[in-house]
Amino acid sequence: MPPAKAKKPQSNNATNAIQKFNEVHARNIDVAKKMVENYESSDSDEDELDEKTILNSLYKHYAKDAVDEHMLAKTSSFLENILQSGAATCLICIGSIKRADSVWSCRHCYCLFHLNCIKRWANDSMAQIKAKTQNDQQGYYNNMGEYVPPKKQKALHWCCPQCRKEFAPEEKPSTYECFCGKEINPPSQPWLVPHSCGEICGKALQPNCGHKCTLLCHPGPCPPCAQYANTTCKCGKSPPKSVRCIDKEWECQIKCDRRLKCGEHTCGRICHKAGQCPPCNKTSEQRCKCGRESAKRLCSDLEWQCKNVCNRKYSCGLHVCKKICHTGDCGECPLSLPRSCPCGKTKKVGPCTETIEPCGDTCQKLLPCQLHSCTQRCHKGNCNLCLVIIKKKCRCGMHEKELPCSKEFTCETKCKQIKDCEKHPCNRKCCDKNCPPCDKVCGKPLSCGKHKCQSICHKGPCYPCQQQSQIHCRCGKTKKVVPCGRERTARVVCMEPCRIPSKCHHYNKHRCHKNECPPCSQPCGLLNDVSKCGHICNAKCHAAVRTIKKTNNSSIWEPTKQVEFKPMPHPRCEHKVSVTCIGGHEVSDWPCWNSKPSSCQRLCNRLLKCGNHKCPLVCHSVPDIKDMNQQVGCAPCEKGCNIPRPEGCTHRCPRPCHLPPCQQCSAAIKTKCHCGLMSIVYKCSDYYSAEGTDNDVAERQEILKSCGNRCLKNYPCGHRCVAKCHSGPCPYPEACRKKIRIFCTCKRLKMEVPCDKYRSGFNILDCDENCVETQRNIEMARQREQELLRKQEEERNRLEVEQFEKKFNKRKPKERKPVEVKAKAPTNWKLIGLYIGILAAIALAVALALYEEH
Repeated sequence: MPPAKAKKPQSNNATNAIQKFNEVHARNIDVAKKMVENYESSDSDEDELDEKTILNSLYKHYAKDAVDEHMLAKTSSFLENILQSGAATCLICIGSIKRADSVWSCRHCYCLFHLNCIKRWANDSMAQIKAKTQNDQQGYYNNMGEYVPPKKQKALHWCCPQCRKEFAPEEKPSTYECFCGKEINPPSQPWLVPHSCGEICGKALQPNCGHKCTLLCHPGPCPPCAQYANTTCKCGKSPPKSVRCIDKEWECQIKCDRRLKCGEHTCGRICHKAGQCPPCNKTSEQRCKCGRESAKRLCSDLEWQCKNVCNRKYSCGLHVCKKICHTGDCGECPLSLPRSCPCGKTKKVGPCTETIEPCGDTCQKLLPCQLHSCTQRCHKGNCNLCLVIIKKKCRCGMHEKELPCSKEFTCETKCKQIKDCEKHPCNRKCCDKNCPPCDKVCGKPLSCGKHKCQSICHKGPCYPCQQQSQIHCRCGKTKKVVPCGRERTARVVCMEPCRIPSKCHHYNKHRCHKNECPPCSQPCGLLNDVSKCGHICNAKCHAAVRTIKKTNNSSIWEPTKQVEFKPMPHPRCEHKVSVTCIGGHEVSDWPCWNSKPSSCQRLCNRLLKCGNHKCPLVCHSVPDIKDMNQQVGCAPCEKGCNIPRPEGCTHRCPRPCHLPPCQQCSAAIKTKCHCGLMSIVYKCSDYYSAEGTDNDVAERQEILKSCGNRCLKNYPCGHRCVAKCHSGPCPYPEACRKKIRIFCTCKRLKMEVPCDKYRSGFNILDCDENCVETQRNIEMARQREQELLRKQEEERNRLEVEQFEKKFNKRKPKERKPVEVKAKAPTNWKLIGLYIGILAAIALAVALALYEEH
């Protein structure tokens, strides 16, 4: 039982693992199917350009003749790769360069690369150089104890993958520019050369003649200068003539007659510049330097030596010259000059007949090992090899052995250090750590899949394949050379017509192509047998439509869908038919398949019975589409009367929508009268009636708003108006006869006069004798009051002085003062009542004045 229980979880785990594997496998199959379905050939990514129009606009500033075709050949080859999408290839990723891609063009070889690819290439190249430089920054001591200095560092750089031209780090491309460099991120335009800005190139032409390129912004090198110049030939003998700027150094057919250096012959070369005559190529009999032999030689080689020894005797008459053929005197006998023994220790001057013998001393010359000296006696000839026994290390420094100094010691140990390719070991016997560069062939398969790298073993990725292949179009008449590995994706533009018969009933004219023929874009032209309306089908030809046929193949590496062409039924008829809407508002052209009358979605606009409004419904069916009055189906008018009311009337007409005129307004209006004390009620039609003249209307409105009581307003003089309740200012204010009380200056005399006299200036009385006596008594009383106040002030000051002295001088006994109790005076109620009455009268007058103002 226990073993059975132990096996259950194992079986469950296995089942779960199988389920997970099946789920992941099914998911991978779905992803692979989607990738196959969504795959599209690079040929169909972009539409074809009008190459003829683009080339004509490109060359419009270039004076092109029939003889200039060879001058434009190189530029035209680059243009062909640019105009044909996918024809140009990036040598880094071996991918097609499309017209919408960001690119970089080398200014030396004009090869195109993807901008991202060349950035990555430059970064990788500089990173490898930096890593190698860091390893070689320090020197080392070899097995002989000698210091080997570090290798000279090479400046940081990166190279073009095509021409291997070196560029500085700051020249690394960072932005997408047009070919002439005037515009950054040039947009793709169908009427311009891809990756160009459409402006004139303007680059200096090569060779530098002073002119600039007049083509529009273009790939590849600029064509030679097409300007004309008036110049003479190189020798200057021919008259000037007009020639192309690139051919301004032209040659005439006149032979040069200048005398050559030999002095016997003339140049005879066709037109050339002065001083550039070639050496004489004719032969003549010439003697050697010593004059013993003569031979036929070129005139340009006047001096030559034979192989004979001179053998002429020196001045001593005993010895002969051992020099090879020479001119002039042989000089003195070399044996008559100061001489020394073979070891050089003893020097002697003697006749040339005397022989200098060895001195017998030790030679002591430094041997070829440069460490030991010769131990033999002074001798003639070279010293023997060094035979001193020393301990010597091999070149690698791993072994040591006693050997003669003149012998070199090398061991049999092979070096295991990796060479600069970082792949192969050195394997050289007794290596001194300065391993030679790897000389093996790389042999890696290139990205083309056909060839192997033939370069010396190297680090990093291999250079792109330099081989080329020839491909041809489908019909075989057009051929093209493409980089190796691009045979399947390269595009060959053939101008011949396609020879494959059309799959439909039309003649589908198109150029030779690589894949399936493009679908027919002509109209069908057959009777539409689906709608059976009798019209011709004008839809795009559907006799052979490309469809995908699904299969039951479950392999993820083989396509699960197959393409087949089959006829499709006619679509619904789109022929235009005139149709009137159901409301009779408009006649429009509708497709045949939808030619039934329907609503035009405009308003009905039939005149309703009220005579003022129209039907607000959207176009609907009616019995008679020509009658534009209300019919069955129109919505009845539900609006009220909208006739303008009399001026001033704000009440709506109670009747439904009708034709004018409306009845008189019977609404009651309640408002205040002119004086504002009473409410007045009157009819709206009576108040706003327009009967009579303007004066009659104004008088009637004045009477209706008057309460008939006396006006509460005051005249400007301050007296109440005597007229009935009215609007506006009070009438006849100058006729006021109200009594006004006037006084003299001292207010003792008084008198009542009419308001009109008071306004005319009679507003004060003259004082009499009693008034003067009264004024004198008042003045005397005032003086007495001032004197009393002065005495009270003096008494107050005296009391303050006494208090100060009491505070600061010696205290004296206090004296009691009698307290005077004043009796409370009785309240005068009559006087208080008089004052209250006066205040109440003043308040009432002020209230009436404010009321009249409002």
